[in-house]
Amino acid sequence: MKPSRWIAIAAGVIVLVVLFLVVRPGGGDTPEPTASPTGSPTATGATASGPSGTTDATEIDIEVAGGQVTGPGDAAVTQGDVVRIVVTADVSDEVHVHGYDLHADVTPDAPGVIEFTAVAPGVYEVELESAGLLLLELTVSP
Repeated sequence: MKPSRWIAIAAGVIVLVVLFLVVRPGGGDTPEPTASPTGSPTATGATASGPSGTTDATEIDIEVAGGQVTGPGDAAVTQGDVVRIVVTADVSDEVHVHGYDLHADVTPDAPGVIEFTAVAPGVYEVELESAGLLLLELTVSP
C-alpha cells in the first residue's frame, strides 16, 4: 500500500472520531452540574444561592443526633421546584439523594446542603450514607 493511502485512511479515521465525539448524545453540549442561582444540581457544604443571598427553594431541614432523625420524614414537591435539603448532624457522614445521585458531606461543625431542581418525578430516599440512616422520602409530582 502506498504511503499516501495510509495518510488518507488515518485522516478518515480521525474525522470519524471527531464526528462521533461531536454528534453523540451528551457529547459535551450538556454542562456539568454546578452551583448556580438557577437551581442546577449542587451538593456542597455551603449554601448555593442567588445574587441577593436567597433562593426561592423549598427548604427541608433535618437534624441527626444520637442516631435519631428529626425532620419531616416525608416531603412532597412539584416537578421543576428548587429543593434545598439542609442536614445537621452530630457525626461526620455523607448525605445522599438517591436517584438524583447528589451528595454532600456533613460534619458536627458544618451542615450538609444539597440544592437542586426536582426535574424527575418519583419517590427518592435521602440517606445518611455510611450510617445507612433514612433521613427523608422526597416525592416529586409532575
